[in-house]
Amino acid sequence: MNSMNPIVSKKWLLARMYESDLVIVDCRFELGNPTAGREAFAISHIPGAVYLDLEADLSSPVGEHGGRHPLPDPDVLAQNLGRVGISNDKVIVAYDDQDGMYASRLWWLLRWLGHDSVFVMDEGFGVWKDSGYPVTDAQPVIIPSSFIPAIRHEMLADVKEVQQSIGNSNVLLVDSRDASRYVGEQEPIDAKAGHIPGAINSFWKQVLDDHGAWKSDEQLREHFSPITEAMDTGREAIIYCGSGVSACPNVLALHKLGYPTVRLYAGSWSDWVSYPENPVATGEE
Repeated sequence: MNSMNPIVSKKWLLARMYESDLVIVDCRFELGNPTAGREAFAISHIPGAVYLDLEADLSSPVGEHGGRHPLPDPDVLAQNLGRVGISNDKVIVAYDDQDGMYASRLWWLLRWLGHDSVFVMDEGFGVWKDSGYPVTDAQPVIIPSSFIPAIRHEMLADVKEVQQSIGNSNVLLVDSRDASRYVGEQEPIDAKAGHIPGAINSFWKQVLDDHGAWKSDEQLREHFSPITEAMDTGREAIIYCGSGVSACPNVLALHKLGYPTVRLYAGSWSDWVSYPENPVATGEE
């Protein structure tokens, strides 16, 4: 497998789903209905898949700062991974039914902990099922394992670094939310509307085509040209969204194009507005 290409097809997964070194992870989740993903998993999932929950397993409890889905403590995350049989020598394939947003969060977290053999299944569970691929309601047999983290601190940007990046021509901030939230027309979730001053907008769902599949490298290259051109001239890119989840498909897509050094502001907008002194911009940049 090309480690630069983190996307695998359902056909690829079908051919390998019973291999002993593979762990398939179901990451389905619904914001506002936190038990929906686990309930959907109990009804049907890809055979052998284990379930990891965005809020219970892949985030820390919410505090004053850190955003709505704070990064999990690395040791706690490593324990959660080991509990479902993920060790450092396993190949991980994640899927969801939410356009790859939650699967991409797991992809990012595993890479942050130093694990490279992690992939996201294209198109998601609904397409897998509708295509007549096998599903089951059987609970997987899990052999617990241990996962030893080797944290890549350089993948992360914290609020201080983002504060320092404002007005810094060496850094490009990228907001992954939809345009109406970016310009501050509406804000359904967080305390303030708008974006971090200087950030450009690149809505994360635009990494997908009209059928919900990941775009080709050629299409992604065209879509991301403002970001890749900046990086090609030596600028650093920091990607954020509302809570550090939907930015992950943008990070993954840029990685796929050969830009593995983009950084995630994990707390994102929900962390940014938790500091009253942080400036807020509205409208287009």
